[in-house]
Amino acid sequence: MAFKRNMNQEEMISFIDNELFPQIKKEIKNWIYPKKQTGGYFAVTRQIFCMVDFLGAVYAGYPLVEKRNDERGEKIATSKKAIKFITTFFEPEETYQQDIVTKLYKMYRHGLVHLYQPKILKLGSRKRLKWFFYRGARHKEEIKIGEIVFKDINHLQIYIDENNRKHSYLVISIDCLYKDFEEAIKRYRYKLANTKCLQRNWRTAVNAICKPR
Repeated sequence: MAFKRNMNQEEMISFIDNELFPQIKKEIKNWIYPKKQTGGYFAVTRQIFCMVDFLGAVYAGYPLVEKRNDERGEKIATSKKAIKFITTFFEPEETYQQDIVTKLYKMYRHGLVHLYQPKILKLGSRKRLKWFFYRGARHKEEIKIGEIVFKDINHLQIYIDENNRKHSYLVISIDCLYKDFEEAIKRYRYKLANTKCLQRNWRTAVNAICKPR
């Protein structure tokens, strides 16, 4: 079903079940689990963060205070809303902490969508936080990328290069990111189905999305 104004609770849940999840599984899941078991790094993360923008928008809503002086609808979806969705619904909670999620979003969302690859972030005047993808389990004993050997790493941790302590890496397992993303949508779906204020937030955001501009 397509978006329409003033969707009721049944229509919201139907959209998640019959539009959102099938799209995720046909598109994003196909990139991460193709017949060839490599790659998918940029495509998967780019699509997940674009989808999180939408989910953050409908979760937080588009209240009157934001509508005022927002003729172009730039406040319907914001970084703050997306980050809030991740810290609220992604688990485990100790992995998706506010500081890490903010770095994750800034590095991967804006870099991948607008600049082809993730951004390298400044940590102070000389230190840099670089990006690093891998495929596989939440914990890895060792991975070698080029000349650097990463030992004892975990999904979404900051790994310091002992040979060059000016450089650290935000480590992402795209398999874990995808699985955590799927589970987060299920948690949000359940809460949406049973929470009137979240249904109101959905309507305010979707009504604004449907408005011609």
